[in-house]
Amino acid sequence: VGTAKDDIKKALAASTMSQIGYMILAAGLGPVGYVFAIMHLLTHGFFKASMFLGAGSVMHGMNDEVNMRKFGNLRKFMPITFVTFGFGYLAIIGVPPFAGFYSKDGIIETAFNAGGFKGLLLGGITLLGAAITAFYMTRVMVLTFTSKARWDDDAHPHESPALMWIPIAILSIGSIASGFLFKQGDACLLYTSPSPRDAHE
Repeated sequence: VGTAKDDIKKALAASTMSQIGYMILAAGLGPVGYVFAIMHLLTHGFFKASMFLGAGSVMHGMNDEVNMRKFGNLRKFMPITFVTFGFGYLAIIGVPPFAGFYSKDGIIETAFNAGGFKGLLLGGITLLGAAITAFYMTRVMVLTFTSKARWDDDAHPHESPALMWIPIAILSIGSIASGFLFKQGDACLLYTSPSPRDAHE
């Protein structure tokens, strides 16, 4: 669905359903998968919220237009929106060291570690999902920010006021750093280590 939508909000909404699928798959893989499912829920909250607000910023600067085929080259007119949206983009496609890399990589690894045919099947599905996500999110970035301008003559693209872009910038910090921070210390071990009784058995 995300590969076919020209409405920037609908493309992001389809992406949300894809990431929820990642979380549900991970939660079904046992205690380790559950940890990464919750982690991905949190990291995804940062970068997807920043991108949805970024889409709103684009709409603000484009007279409420949502059709990405009528955007293009907006990076020159909305540099802050471009950079903050770009951080979310890099996070969702799993580029290190952005947040999505840590949570998605953990889910993919856990899926392959399921072992046997099940591991190959689920691991392959997670890799395919990651590839499709990278494709349609790159499409969003190219159509909106980096391709040639295709807007109507009455459009006057401009950056959003600080009241709009400051919250996006704050969320972008989570897009960059939340995955790394969640991986620090023994937080994951609290959920993945066997209990003393299990270790004794």
